[in-house]
Amino acid sequence: MAAERRGDGRRGDGRRGDGRRGDGRPSDGGRCPSCEKLAAENQSLKNLVAEVERAVEQLRRAGKRQSAPFSKGDPEPEPLRAGRKKGKAHGRHSHRPVPPEVDRELDALLPTSCPHCGEGVDFERWDEQLQTELPEVRPSVTRFRVGVGRCRGCKRRVQARHPEQTSDALGAAASQVGPRAMAWGTWLHDELGLSFGKCSALMARFGIDVTAGAICSSSASTSTALGPIHQAIKA
Repeated sequence: MAAERRGDGRRGDGRRGDGRRGDGRPSDGGRCPSCEKLAAENQSLKNLVAEVERAVEQLRRAGKRQSAPFSKGDPEPEPLRAGRKKGKAHGRHSHRPVPPEVDRELDALLPTSCPHCGEGVDFERWDEQLQTELPEVRPSVTRFRVGVGRCRGCKRRVQARHPEQTSDALGAAASQVGPRAMAWGTWLHDELGLSFGKCSALMARFGIDVTAGAICSSSASTSTALGPIHQAIKA
């Protein structure tokens, strides 16, 4: 039996004669315009989140391969040829200058037979190669025989000192480091910026055991001694 209609056009089940429910929603289960707009915005936000997640994943993977070179993009379709350009404008040729003095000479003798076919080799000429090398670093140790005596008059102790000595210490403190070595340690720290610990490690490679504290003290003493000279230069 058909539902009874009311005076306002609605039937007894709450639906109006235009096919809509009393709350304004379509009776056929469709979406209202506001719902369609919200659904579209929701899908757009989902797409944006997915794109951001892909970018974050790429950055995370790139952070795990820092040893790889930086990407420079796609390679050029026609890259330029590497090396110097042909012609006279390609730049000057440079080489190491010839050392002014030679300390020793060695002869590289020809082999008696060819290393390729085994036949004999005839001498044609001598050619030269110069090689500059650091000398073998070996510390020089000097023993000072220090005379110690006593004054006949005041009975005080008298100790001699050689001009090359840098300290009067004897006994347990008799092992000293020379001024040239300490100057090297001070120069490494003040001029090259090495820490006192690295200066000590480098001096140890030269065969000289000196602590970082000793180099620090030497650097401070050098600064104090050169203070008046520095002020005189500035004046």
